[in-house]
Amino acid sequence: MQKRSFVYGLASLFITTFLSIFRAEAQLEVPPDLKWKTLHTPHFEVIFNAEQQDLGYLYAEKLEKAYAELRSYFRTQPEKTVVIINDKTDITNGYATRIPYPHIMAYPVLPGPEESLADTGDWAFELLAHEYTHILTFEPANGIMKPLRAVFGTIIAPNILMPQWWKEGVAVEMETRLGHHGRLRSLYQDATVRAMVDAQNFYEYDIAEANESIYTWPQGARPYLFGSLMWSQMLADHGNALVADLHEAQGGRVPYFIEGPARQYMGRSYTSQYGHMMKDTEQRALEQLKTLREVSPTEIILPKNNFQSVSAPAISPDGKHLAVITEDDGNSRAVRIISKENLQQSFLDAKAANTVERFNEGFIPASQKDGPPTGSIQRISWFPDSQKLIYDKIDYTNRIQRYSDLFVYDLGNKKAQALTKGLRAREPAVSPSGQRVAFVKLDGNRTHLGILKLNGEKNPPSEIILSPKMQERISYPTFWDENTLIYSLRKVDGSENLYRINLDSRQPEILFADYPSARFARKTSEGLLFASSKNGVLNLYLADLNLQNVRPVSHTLTALFTADLDPVKKEIFTTQMTSQGLRVSAILPEEWQKTPTLLPQVSSMVGDRYEAVEKNPKAEAEAQAAVAEATVEDYSPYGYLLPRYWIPFISGSSSETGVVLQAQTSGFDPLKKHSYAIAASWDTALNKGSLLGSYLNQTTSLPVSLLAYKRSYYLGTTINEIEDTGTQLSVLPDSHWMSIYTNLQVGWQYLERTNAVHTTVKRTGPFVYLNYANYSESGAQISPESGGGAYVGAYNYIAQDGYLNHSQFLAGGEIYLSRYLPKHHAIMLRANGAHIPEKVSSIYGVSTESMVFVPDSPLPQYILRGYKRGQLFGRNLVTMNAEYRLPLKEIYSGSGTDPLFLRRIYGAVIVDGAAADGVFINETKPSEIVSFDKKQFWSSGIELKLETTLGYVVPVTLVAGYYVAFQTEQGPEGVLATALQITGF
Repeated sequence: MQKRSFVYGLASLFITTFLSIFRAEAQLEVPPDLKWKTLHTPHFEVIFNAEQQDLGYLYAEKLEKAYAELRSYFRTQPEKTVVIINDKTDITNGYATRIPYPHIMAYPVLPGPEESLADTGDWAFELLAHEYTHILTFEPANGIMKPLRAVFGTIIAPNILMPQWWKEGVAVEMETRLGHHGRLRSLYQDATVRAMVDAQNFYEYDIAEANESIYTWPQGARPYLFGSLMWSQMLADHGNALVADLHEAQGGRVPYFIEGPARQYMGRSYTSQYGHMMKDTEQRALEQLKTLREVSPTEIILPKNNFQSVSAPAISPDGKHLAVITEDDGNSRAVRIISKENLQQSFLDAKAANTVERFNEGFIPASQKDGPPTGSIQRISWFPDSQKLIYDKIDYTNRIQRYSDLFVYDLGNKKAQALTKGLRAREPAVSPSGQRVAFVKLDGNRTHLGILKLNGEKNPPSEIILSPKMQERISYPTFWDENTLIYSLRKVDGSENLYRINLDSRQPEILFADYPSARFARKTSEGLLFASSKNGVLNLYLADLNLQNVRPVSHTLTALFTADLDPVKKEIFTTQMTSQGLRVSAILPEEWQKTPTLLPQVSSMVGDRYEAVEKNPKAEAEAQAAVAEATVEDYSPYGYLLPRYWIPFISGSSSETGVVLQAQTSGFDPLKKHSYAIAASWDTALNKGSLLGSYLNQTTSLPVSLLAYKRSYYLGTTINEIEDTGTQLSVLPDSHWMSIYTNLQVGWQYLERTNAVHTTVKRTGPFVYLNYANYSESGAQISPESGGGAYVGAYNYIAQDGYLNHSQFLAGGEIYLSRYLPKHHAIMLRANGAHIPEKVSSIYGVSTESMVFVPDSPLPQYILRGYKRGQLFGRNLVTMNAEYRLPLKEIYSGSGTDPLFLRRIYGAVIVDGAAADGVFINETKPSEIVSFDKKQFWSSGIELKLETTLGYVVPVTLVAGYYVAFQTEQGPEGVLATALQITGF
């Protein structure tokens, strides 16, 4: 049995990570036709769409205010931070990094009322204070790190490698401490903690797990929830100076040795401090629960189901159907309809459920982001005939922008159709006549109240009824009658109330002013049902049909959000916060009708830590003065493109007898109109170097890519050295009209290949390549479980003096199957082929690879495990791969703050096959000429994969495989191989 190792060195791990980052950032960032401006303030360069100048100046002022406030907590600040206001998506999100230079990408859409970020005040300030805190976190480089930064550039940022809970926790702490609200004051976060404490599963979340994004509740919110509680506790115990002390101390240390500064400044380890935080938080939650139990809580029935979450119940006017939004453990959201067999049946007993729309959250391309997951389907409303429903969904409107639109589902033909395209509409409600739809229209940092007039056509005419001030959030409009709307409005100071507006006069008037955080209004047969935090907890309230009297219809220990009432059974179905996340639950009429008028009162769980926090009285004035003196100019990308960092590293040689010395850098301008990467290496075994450079120009609607390289490697054994030199110029036409899952590349390339006997052959000519990939892996899945992909490529190396003339065709694809298999088992079938019609040397074809380093890639991979890399090559070559993948064990465990977290183990049974018109290289015998009809090469084996998080932030999968190659020169031979894969970063 032979052993082969394909494990990277530690430094190689980091370079692969940053290359992954570059590939993600090289995606199209902004529409090329937009004009952009740069606003220069003393500490920021704010880049904004020229048509959103008011937004640019608002964000500039909030940034300078954040700077003035945060400088008392942090000692080190960058001279300038670049901030891009990119209104290309209706997903609440953003990110901050210092690679290649300190910059923030802010997506300015206001968060919806059902999100964890719903309880915001001054959203622009809270968002920017959070992101700028990250910039300040990454900035320190002291001690040995200071000269290293001088040598290697901006890549030296020790704190960027701190645990996620540490980085996100301090950012949430600052957004809360300096803003009006923030997540540490939110009703949502308090309800989450109370639910866990009441269910006695709060202590299941140790400090190691708090760093992770795991498919179980609270999913990707773990670092935000537990990290913010941790920092809140640390500052309450040790004072505000702790922020700067820990950041500066950690900024001068080797990454991952994090407990020293904790013991120095807190007198205890982070693990010990975390335990103290958990006890204090539990005690606060228990005190709230004790207070709330002074009145018997409402009995709420929680139906059993297998979904990760169920929310947004909507009951049809005839009482026959209940529509909900579900999300399974693979992050697939769907609208589902539960139907009664008869009207006297309860939805609690109904079993029939039809899937209307499925939308896979996990399909969204990977990008840097800084926020917990938000849903793409948010609200469902029924038409008055109960035969159709309308819902919103965020999806790509083109290959850059991702906006919310409205869709209608017909129960008769069981088809869903898009009603709007690019309208940026969410939270729809249908009028009593069924002729109009009220909706919330989104815009950069603002919302509008709109009306659609249905005329039977796609993209019906719409009208804006009301446009409140910037940063004010309209949500959940509902028709009270054909000419009256009731909606919720949240203002910059965090106050939120219900309003009524007549569609003729268009003059809004407040309803129930003494019911704070009023939202999710819905007209029912009993009156207006809505949620409010009147007693400090989101409960349900019912206003009579005259909108005069209001009474509570629930008393919950956690929180209740959206709700609807069955017009026949009078049961209320509501979204409830539970210890396992959001669930649609039921309140029977005898329960909600006996709810007492007065409910026990509680306040924010840790809000007492912030009520007396002294604000900087000069911050507002400083910010206004800074913006008043700011200058604005047309955006120019060129000043950002010089290299700001480089990374050296050492990895194992491809020959397994030497080492590879490498260095890499990359860069891009803030709008990614220009991006590039450069890498160089030297293989000591081959005594040869390699060089790679790539450039992507996205200044027009037709992106241009340039690639140049010199590569030294071998086929089979090191005596078969190959040296390739090539350049490629291509364009990336928009193929969105075919499918959002396709990519097209058309170009020209030049290739020069020198073999072991120093014969050089040149080729040049045009090519076209089309790729389709519609599959994803997310949540509890260990593999894509459905969908597939395919690609085709055609290359024509033209005839001219001194050049080899031939054509080449590539084709392949994969499919994923899981139907009828146990849960999260999957079958992967893949085929890849390359064909050169002309009789040319096999060396100009393709060769096999011995391991998979990029799992489930949609690009060509000629995998033949059990054999050596490049052992089979030819002008015509086909590989076939079959894998049965199965989960083996969920671990999800780490040890304190150690930089290794074990996630899960899964395995695969594999079969590989290949055939070629080409050459098979033997180790001791002469190379063998092979053909399709005379010899095929087969292998089979098993793989074990250990999924981990390494260094707090890098998802690393360790692969160990045993393969039997059946057609080696000695006959069947077993091979033990290991590999390292970096996935999903």
